[in-house]
Amino acid sequence: MESAASTAGTCPKYLAYKDQDKNELQKMAQADKIPVEDIRCDGCLSDYVYPTCRDCRHGFRRCAEEKKVTWCFQCPDFPCRRLEDFSKIHVINGICHHKKIVESLRFMKEHGTEEWVRDQEREGSCPNCGKILYWYALDCPRCGIPFRGQ
Repeated sequence: MESAASTAGTCPKYLAYKDQDKNELQKMAQADKIPVEDIRCDGCLSDYVYPTCRDCRHGFRRCAEEKKVTWCFQCPDFPCRRLEDFSKIHVINGICHHKKIVESLRFMKEHGTEEWVRDQEREGSCPNCGKILYWYALDCPRCGIPFRGQ
């Protein structure tokens, strides 16, 4: 059985809370117009999910509940138009976070979510100091080396 936090990977909502990154938490609070004290995320499948994720304006949480699945790859309609559209959004620092969403879900279906998270953490860790970085990081805040080769 996977843990709720196991699906968080390099998500800034999860990592900022976990690491108590005051600067990132403040940025999130301002951007989403919520009190910083209301920010808590223990992972996608936990009881404590970041407030805007809980509401999921993209409809994934509601859709999964209606289809009685946990993961989109468990749905008979996978992959769907909603996922295809979602794969083109969330671009920060020139990095499109959801570009490989369908590919990632196929990987999870074949290899399991725990293996996918291990890959994400390995790919999203600073090669110098090992800190797990936000998916849009261009350099490591701990040791300062460039991360994405830019």
